[in-house]
Amino acid sequence: MFSIMSVKNRAVMGLAVGAIILTGCEKSAEGQVAAIVNGEEVTLQEINAALSEANIPEGADKELLQQRALQQIVDRRLLAQAAKESGIDQDPTYLIRQRQLTEALLVRMYADKAGTTIKVPDQAAIDKYTEAHPFSFANRTIYAVDQIIFPAPANLGELKKLESANTLADVAEILTSMGINYTSKSAQMDSVQVPPAMMAQIVSLAPGEPFVIPTGATVTANVIKAQQKVPYNAEQAGPIAVKAIRNEEMAEIMKQRLTEAKAKAEITYQTGFAPPAEKDKAGDTPDVIKKAVESPTG
Repeated sequence: MFSIMSVKNRAVMGLAVGAIILTGCEKSAEGQVAAIVNGEEVTLQEINAALSEANIPEGADKELLQQRALQQIVDRRLLAQAAKESGIDQDPTYLIRQRQLTEALLVRMYADKAGTTIKVPDQAAIDKYTEAHPFSFANRTIYAVDQIIFPAPANLGELKKLESANTLADVAEILTSMGINYTSKSAQMDSVQVPPAMMAQIVSLAPGEPFVIPTGATVTANVIKAQQKVPYNAEQAGPIAVKAIRNEEMAEIMKQRLTEAKAKAEITYQTGFAPPAEKDKAGDTPDVIKKAVESPTG
């Protein structure tokens, strides 16, 4: 049995739905609107944005590619609408992820905008950069390594106990004595991905001597077992150096803007959540900035 109030509510809802349907009917797929999906427009700008991210071969049928891109957008829009109907857009996990993705995009686009103020480096600057970063260019090397990976201790000072290790087996023994669980595996290490100062220390080690690299929540102990130098090509190195110089300058601009934002911000931490003072070093580049300058949106 329905109450008078429930019948009235249903009538109001029916009017609202009807208004939405009428609004959808008033829209038409023309001009800058390529399609309308349950009242939601798909624009030519969206299609062009999708195509700009694709590796389109020369001479490809542009009209066919547009149609395919549009259909992918339509399919995604339909599934997104179905997800909303199921209530996923109100799920706390979704809302957190949505905010993370939105903030990351804003930061990347903010970095891209900062990049428009950076001048293109000349050949002298490129040569200076490549000479200052030999492990990324002339001496770039791929290393085959054996690794032991374990959780970072709360006090990184405890890692000093590993200084007495002469082999990876010694590292394993010390970790066991400390009650730290670890996993072992083989991997590859590219010298271009290691900070230059750290790479210089690594190549100075005796053969088979382990070295430790903290990486956030984990620590990796490594031993080099083989290496292969990457052929150097000066012409190919130029564009890579230009991008690296640009990224470093963008990072410096973003670090300055972050410093300014922190100076004006009001941040209150719950007891026990404030960052340790040693974590906020002026020379460090926050991960959020590294990701932004290395993953341009345009």
